[in-house]
Amino acid sequence: MNTFIKKVLLCFLLPQIITISLISEEIITLSTGEWSPYTSKDNPTKSIAETIIREAFRNENIKVSVKYYPWKRAYKVAKELDSDGTFPWLGTEKRFEDFYSSEQAIIKIKMVFFHLKNFQFKWNSYSDLKKYRIGGTIGYKSAELLKEKNLTVELVPREVQNFKKLLKNRIDITPSSYLVGYDIINNNFSKKEKLAITNHPKKVYPDTGAYLLISKKHPNAKELINKFNKGLDKLIESGRYKKIIDNFLLNTN
Repeated sequence: MNTFIKKVLLCFLLPQIITISLISEEIITLSTGEWSPYTSKDNPTKSIAETIIREAFRNENIKVSVKYYPWKRAYKVAKELDSDGTFPWLGTEKRFEDFYSSEQAIIKIKMVFFHLKNFQFKWNSYSDLKKYRIGGTIGYKSAELLKEKNLTVELVPREVQNFKKLLKNRIDITPSSYLVGYDIINNNFSKKEKLAITNHPKKVYPDTGAYLLISKKHPNAKELINKFNKGLDKLIESGRYKKIIDNFLLNTN
C-alpha cells in the first residue's frame, strides 16, 4: 500500500475512531448537596468526595455530571431515577432498603458535638443529652439517630444555621463532622466568633463511612456500583486517593 492510499484511509478512518472513542465514554448524573469540604458547588478545593467520585469513575471510562440540590431533594431525585445515583451518604438500614451502596466508603466521617467554649457541656450517654437544646440538619443521619434516642432536635435546612444559632444561644449543641464543622466555622464567622466555638472530644457515634448510593430500581445499578468499586480500588492502590485527602489537609484553614 503506497503512502497516498494510507493517507486517504487515515483521513477517512480517523473521524470514525474519534467518534467511537467518544461514544464509548459513558456519562452519568449524580445528585448531591452542599457539605464542604466533602462537596462544594462553588469551590472545587472543598470537594473531597466529589473529586474521589469523579476520578474513580474516570478510571472506568465513565464521566460524571454532578447536580446540587438541598439534601432531601438530592436523595429523592436519585430514588426516583431522576439522577443515576447520589453521594456521599452515611449508611443506614432505611437507606439500604432502597439503594445499593458502594463496597467501600468514599470518605470516613468523625461526628462530634460543637458548643460554645463558655458552655459547660458534658455527656457520656444519650440520656445525658435530654437536658440540652440540640440543633440538627434535615436529612442528616446524626439528627435521625438522636431523634431515635427520644431526644428533641430542632431541625434547620442548612448546617451553617446551627452554628449561627449556637452563637446566639438559641441551641446548646449541634452534631457535625469534625472537618465540616471547622470548615463552616473558618469560612463563615469573624475571628472572635471562631474562637468562641469548640467541639466535645467524644464521638456522637463511632466513625462511619459515607457512600455512593444507586437506587435498586435503576436498570444498571449493580453494573454502576461494580464499576465504581473497581475505579475506587484503582484510585486507592495508585496512591491518588491519599493525595486527594492530603492536599485538602495541607491547604485547609
